[in-house]
Amino acid sequence: MEPQLYFAPFNDHVYDLDLDELDPADEQTSRALARLGDWEDPCIVLAGYDQPRDRQPGRWDYFYLAHDEQMAAQGRPFFLGVHLERDTDARLVRVAVRESAMPDLAEAWLIARGADPTQLRERMQRSEYRAADAETEAAQDLLRHSGTRFDVHDSASSPGALYVTWVIATDNEAPDPARPVAVFVGHRQADSEAFTLRYGHFASIEDAYTWSRLPSEPLPRPGQPGTSRADAARLDRRPAGLTEASGLDDPPTPPAHRSGPERSR
Repeated sequence: MEPQLYFAPFNDHVYDLDLDELDPADEQTSRALARLGDWEDPCIVLAGYDQPRDRQPGRWDYFYLAHDEQMAAQGRPFFLGVHLERDTDARLVRVAVRESAMPDLAEAWLIARGADPTQLRERMQRSEYRAADAETEAAQDLLRHSGTRFDVHDSASSPGALYVTWVIATDNEAPDPARPVAVFVGHRQADSEAFTLRYGHFASIEDAYTWSRLPSEPLPRPGQPGTSRADAARLDRRPAGLTEASGLDDPPTPPAHRSGPERSR
């Protein structure tokens, strides 16, 4: 087999990795290569670099943060963390992919698999969006360096005048054990390049889903109420016209509860 891996460039850099004479190590790799090697619907690389494996001649790791337009069109998490392991001595290639609703979660997965966070950031192509404030930058930094701290349960995105993305996750290092469920929410106005990212903690996944029915509401802050079922229900009693005023054409509807965290494809 002579697999090819092709990524569309974000600007001038072309990621065209020749994998001639290497065989997929497993079925997961075969599926990933078929997906990532689609020339008609290529993923767009936002950042990528490679590094030799320490004390293991012939072995290299490749780390990519990518964007899948086809997934975005389907309303599914469209940021991809891609980890490719190349072993020229064994003539094998292994690929793992993680889908995430937010790029910082994809970065966290790559870093947990051995990527150098500084290298990733230095190679990050210029984005059309920028963090709106220091609080957004702090939330991004928390996610990027979270490792396996957050087990993601669900996410949703809603395009419109106000583009909203939220993620519900169990926080394995929650500051308050009574509120172990974290929610991250990003907002971006259609006519603005800046976006905001905020997060808060809830007592249960049920309470987090209740909040997600109106993600324009403020998230609960440390030491403030808003995490009990009663408080979460109160948040859902929206004033008339709030959807139009907030710019939410179609707020994300929480799907059926998923019992486990998201996994790699």
